[in-house]
Amino acid sequence: MDVGGEFLYPKSQQDLLSATELNPTPTTVPPPMAAMAGNIGERHVLVFLGLPLVGKRTIALRLKRYLRFFHGAKCRGFDISALDGGSNLMSPLDANTHSSEFFNKLRKFLDCSDTEFHQGEDGKTTGGGVGSSPRQNRTSVNGIDPMDKNAKNVDSGRVAIVFSSNAMSSFYENWSGSSKERRRWILAQLATISNSSKSKTRIKTIFIEVTLTKKYLEREILSQKLERDVREGRLEPNSTREAGQEWREKVQEYKKLYVTLQDDGSEDDLSYMKLINYGERVLTNRMRAYLPQRIVQFLTATHPTKHTIYLCRHGQSEYNTTGRLGGNSPLTEQGWVFAEILSRFAAQHVCKLKEFHSGQGDGDIEEQVGAGGWMERGADDEEGPSVAARLWTSSLFRTIQTAALIPHPVIRGPDGSAWESMSPRVYRNIDEIFAGDCEGLTPEEVKVSHPQASNLRKMDKIGYRYPRGESYFDIISRLEPCIQEMESYTEPLLIVSHQAILRCIFAYLTGVDREKAPGMETQIQQNVVYQIDLDASSEDHITGVANNLPAFVTVHDFRKEEVEETMLARTCRQLQSLDPQP
Repeated sequence: MDVGGEFLYPKSQQDLLSATELNPTPTTVPPPMAAMAGNIGERHVLVFLGLPLVGKRTIALRLKRYLRFFHGAKCRGFDISALDGGSNLMSPLDANTHSSEFFNKLRKFLDCSDTEFHQGEDGKTTGGGVGSSPRQNRTSVNGIDPMDKNAKNVDSGRVAIVFSSNAMSSFYENWSGSSKERRRWILAQLATISNSSKSKTRIKTIFIEVTLTKKYLEREILSQKLERDVREGRLEPNSTREAGQEWREKVQEYKKLYVTLQDDGSEDDLSYMKLINYGERVLTNRMRAYLPQRIVQFLTATHPTKHTIYLCRHGQSEYNTTGRLGGNSPLTEQGWVFAEILSRFAAQHVCKLKEFHSGQGDGDIEEQVGAGGWMERGADDEEGPSVAARLWTSSLFRTIQTAALIPHPVIRGPDGSAWESMSPRVYRNIDEIFAGDCEGLTPEEVKVSHPQASNLRKMDKIGYRYPRGESYFDIISRLEPCIQEMESYTEPLLIVSHQAILRCIFAYLTGVDREKAPGMETQIQQNVVYQIDLDASSEDHITGVANNLPAFVTVHDFRKEEVEETMLARTCRQLQSLDPQP
């Protein structure tokens, strides 16, 4: 059901909540499913602190996507610097001209009614594939409102995330929290909202400070900033060195004025976490309760440094040829063709390996050659060194076989350490959605044997659970630990999985609402690899449109010519392996 845009239960359960002769007083709101429990009605304000050029904005926006997608939280970002119209506020005298406007927007979000809230950031009421019912149609039983979310504890809460996309222009704003006095001022302002709230709901404020002490991280964030300025026409390509030096000098000036969260006892009453070099070192204070702990867990993993994720659906399986659901069937001949294509793509494009042909070198070189005739590129190679990469597959035959031909070379790090690149990790959390009683059936057979299941899933694809099987909400819940681990990686990661799983991962990474993920029909095709390049600028290109590819997504489509060529080559090899006729 949808009350003002808040998902209380799957639409497919709605018919179970009507009074019948056998059940005259039915349950009015069923318990929340996995991934729908939310924050139990609390209001949270997360305030990001720190010097300019540490990646606060990127981390804040990723946290917003995470809380929305995996916890169903009502989340909105509040950009301090957006209130000044883009001007550079370099004086504390002018810094707070827009604080009242910012405060009013924040108060409206935290204290508005459900209907008011979902006049969302685009001004339109949001809904989705979950049951809806007008508020005026609610009935009362024994004086108790059946939709009373406080009584039912199903309000997923609201989370306001305060950050600045231009920390230099907003440094003197009180909402920047750049000093002890400003942090106390923020708490006082939010206390007035809590005290005047119609629901008298307490607002929990959490300060999140991002600090960099490693020079290589500072250089990378600055480099990404300069690249973005050149790409968007704000900086000439030949001026990057001077601009970089200017930014470094500005940061040093702000460092003299910024007051970090104190551990001398003066701020021990605050709830805060300090991220030092992102997840390298994390300090927390008074971060109790469910949501704060999930926030700590996620922020410990995520980072804005450059990394790439490749999503790939398994090759054609035997069940694919007959349109059957689920199962654990092996690849067809066509599926093995794609496995060969994927192995070459992973070796050349992901790991940057060099193909070795017999006779190119001496015996010492041949000993370095791994399976499939691939070898590591050295640091002095004109195309750059090879890359250590990761590989995930589900536990089902069709994904394991699709990745079976990928080489696993040992890559030497700068310190001499060895890494077996593309060593396959079998992850049951990324198994295909389990169709329960419908496993092994075609859609036509499901309509005959389970007509209600077919109709309900068509009506509510995200919330409907197959008989003795899973729903999309279930797989979103089991994907969460995988996503947190994925967020922590800096190496390239290739995920070979299934359509429903990859739809959810793709939707999360590209900012598509989870309610739209099951309907992404044009995405996640077989024989296609989706390359997702993430860095500090990727959040700028997120549109939230389900079937539009953001600029940071590259599609490698192998559905036509290469498949045909590889099939021909495979046939030739098979013919050559036959014994010659006498």
